[in-house]
Amino acid sequence: MAVVMNNETVHAFADDTEVTEGRILLADGAVIGAESEPRGISGLVRDGSGTARDVRVQVVGRDLTAECDGPCAREPGRLCRHAVALALHAVARCLPWHAGPADGTRRVPGEVLDALTTLEKAAVLDRLLAARPELRTDADELAARLLAPRTRAGLAALRDRTAAEAEQALRALDIDHLSTGHRPGFGYTDVYEAAHRLIEPVIEQYETDVRRRLELGMTDAAEAVGLGVLDGLDACEGDYGGDEVLCYAGEDLAETYGHTIRELMRTAGRAVD
Repeated sequence: MAVVMNNETVHAFADDTEVTEGRILLADGAVIGAESEPRGISGLVRDGSGTARDVRVQVVGRDLTAECDGPCAREPGRLCRHAVALALHAVARCLPWHAGPADGTRRVPGEVLDALTTLEKAAVLDRLLAARPELRTDADELAARLLAPRTRAGLAALRDRTAAEAEQALRALDIDHLSTGHRPGFGYTDVYEAAHRLIEPVIEQYETDVRRRLELGMTDAAEAVGLGVLDGLDACEGDYGGDEVLCYAGEDLAETYGHTIRELMRTAGRAVD
């Protein structure tokens, strides 16, 4: 049975204190904006200091869940006073709790999620875990599997993928960005130093990734990434046209630009050749 949205339902998902304070906020006109969204209501609710809090109340199965950016000390699965005020406001104004698409069309489940950008999906995950903290353990396990493949095939794929990405990033460096000549306050910069300045940031992002995985205890995955970077550098060695930044990168790229990664892995007890 679906949740029937009325005052009693709101009260059932909040402690008495939160209900009382939420009613006071509502009576004081603290709800300054509310609108329907899929499965719930979102809006702004002012707290006692006058600060507007971003609040969402959603129907999840037979439960109500809430998100609030205020400093609310509430038990998991319970509504804070701001959420109570917003929900009661929506009930009083008969706002729909299951808003459909604006154009009235029916969407396939998951269609909107699939259309999100990487950053938008990250925001969805943050909000989902805030509303459903019991899912954090499962999400953390999935994250660990993503960062640290558990099979040899998975680690090999991570190494190959990293090598291809690193090689592509290095070959894509724009030679027009080589900044050479005299720079006030810095002296003269030759073309080889300029190339080094373009290549270093590419490698540094992989060094950061290796450090991250090592700090999480994912030594095998860190090694796979490190080896992948060295493979990518080797793949660029001496195989490029005269219009690439790599023409001015010098010889033995893996030795020149892979030193930090080798040192990180050596410190972790893994000697990387």
